[in-house]
Amino acid sequence: MSSMPDSQDLAEKHAGIARRFIVAADYYLFEKDFIQASEKLWGAAAHAMKTFCIRRGWKHGKYSHLRRAMQRMSERTGDNYWTEGFKAAYNLHLNFYNDDMEQVALESRREIVRDLVNLLLAATWDGDG
Repeated sequence: MSSMPDSQDLAEKHAGIARRFIVAADYYLFEKDFIQASEKLWGAAAHAMKTFCIRRGWKHGKYSHLRRAMQRMSERTGDNYWTEGFKAAYNLHLNFYNDDMEQVALESRREIVRDLVNLLLAATWDGDG
């Protein structure tokens, strides 16, 4: 009989996936596979957002939960960085389907997403619900 992982274990699982996806995105960019690089960057951001939400006891199971969490952080901090980072990541997700992003745009969004992922993963556990 398996037990449900505790919140800290679940957060660490998603953090590990986010880190792996960042590395994979760099590989795909090197290979000029921009579709896969885009999706790995979106995935890294999504898993980092899940980590962040889990650590706070926030909902995280749906796209709308992640979007709302980033809106919430922008409102709390008075800084649109959070929502802009989410938009950059989501634009990469759209590129996976549309393959219409120029390489320079993809690379600039990669930097935004990398920064967002690093910030989200470095955030401490605060359970502020």
